[in-house]
Amino acid sequence: MKIETILYNIYYMTNISLAIYKDDIKTYETNPLPLPEGFKADIEKDRLMMVHRHRDDKIIRVQNNYGLCYISIYHNLQNILFGPFLINDDFENQIVKAISNYRLLGEDIGLIESFYHDLMTISEPQQLMIINFLLNCDKLSNQNLKIYNIQSNKNDEEIFTPNKYTIFDNQRIIAENDIERKLMEIIRNGDVDLAENISFNDVANHILYSVNQSFTNMKTSLYIFNSLSNREAVRAGVDLILAYKISMNIKFAIKRLNGSSELRKVGRKIVVSYAKAVRDYTLIHYSNNIKKVILFIRKNLTKDFNLDDIAKELFITKEHLSRLFKKEMGITISEYIINSKIHEAKSLLTEHDYNIVYIADLLNFANSSHFSNSFKKIVGVSPTEYKKNLSK
Repeated sequence: MKIETILYNIYYMTNISLAIYKDDIKTYETNPLPLPEGFKADIEKDRLMMVHRHRDDKIIRVQNNYGLCYISIYHNLQNILFGPFLINDDFENQIVKAISNYRLLGEDIGLIESFYHDLMTISEPQQLMIINFLLNCDKLSNQNLKIYNIQSNKNDEEIFTPNKYTIFDNQRIIAENDIERKLMEIIRNGDVDLAENISFNDVANHILYSVNQSFTNMKTSLYIFNSLSNREAVRAGVDLILAYKISMNIKFAIKRLNGSSELRKVGRKIVVSYAKAVRDYTLIHYSNNIKKVILFIRKNLTKDFNLDDIAKELFITKEHLSRLFKKEMGITISEYIINSKIHEAKSLLTEHDYNIVYIADLLNFANSSHFSNSFKKIVGVSPTEYKKNLSK
C-alpha cells in the first residue's frame, strides 16, 4: 500500500493531519488548515524548520509556543509529519495568547477557536500507536529508534534544540508492539474464536485507553486502533470496499459512544469484525480472474445478474471463465453465488429483524419458497428455524 494512501486512511479515520516533505518541499498533505494568514504562515514556518533540521533516524516531537505539537519521521530522504495536535485539554490560554499576539478580530477569532476545539488531543500511548502504525508500514523500519522531545522557542535563533530525554524508549516500543502484534495476528489469521474470547481487560490499558485519559481521548484511541486493524485486514486480503464499509460502521459506533463502559465492547467489535472479514472474505490466495469474479458477485448480491454479465465484465468467454472457476474453487459459479447469498442471509437474520420475504426479495431469489429451500439445503435448517435457534 502506498504511503500516501496509508496517511490518508489515518487522517480519514482519526482527523489527524499528515504531510510529506522532500527537500523542504511539501509533496503531500491530507488537509489544508483554515486559519488566519499570519498564524497559518507561522505554523508552516515551524513545519519547514522542523523538516529542514531533521535529517537523521531520530523521531522528533515538536511543541511550539501555542501548544501545537508535531511528530516527524525521517525516512527515504523525506519527512513524514503528523500534526498539529494537542497533548492536553488545557488550551484556552493558548487561544487567548494567539488572539492577542496576532491581533485577531471578528471572523479570525472564530477560526482560531474552531481550530483549537477541533484539534485532536493525543496522549503519549496514542502517539506511540500512530508511530507504530507508520513504522510497521512496508516502507519504514524501527531500527535504531530514538524519539526526542523538542520545544520551539521563537526568541531563540536556534529554534529546535533537543532535550536530553526521549519520550519513548526501544523497550517500551517493543512491549507495546508485542501487544499490538498479538491483536493484529488474530485479525491476520481470521481467528474469530480467539477474537470473541479475548479478555480486553488484559490489553485495554495498553492499546485502547488508560485510566488517566479523558473520555474524548479514549475515543481517539479507538479511532487509531480501528485504523491499525483496517490496515491489517487489507494486508490479509480483504478487498478495500469491504474494509472501508467495516471501518465506517465502526467509526459511527465510536461517535455514538456515550460512556466509558461501552469502550471495551467497541474494542472487541473492532477485532471481531475484521477477523470475520479475513476469515470469510479474504482474496489473497486467489488468482486475479477469480478475485474479480468474487468481487463482482459480492458487489451485486442484491442485483439480478448471470454468468454472461460476469464474463462481459472480465472480457472473457463464459465457457473459459466457468472452467477456470471450477478448477480453482471446486464449485461452479452458480453454486458460489447461492452460497454467497445464503451467507449474507445468515448475517441479515443474525444482525437484523428482517422477515423471510424481505430477505428473499433483497437477495433476488425467485420467491420466499426458493430462498427457504436453498437456505435449508446449505445450512441444514430453514431460515425460520435458524432465527429461532439464535434466540435460545
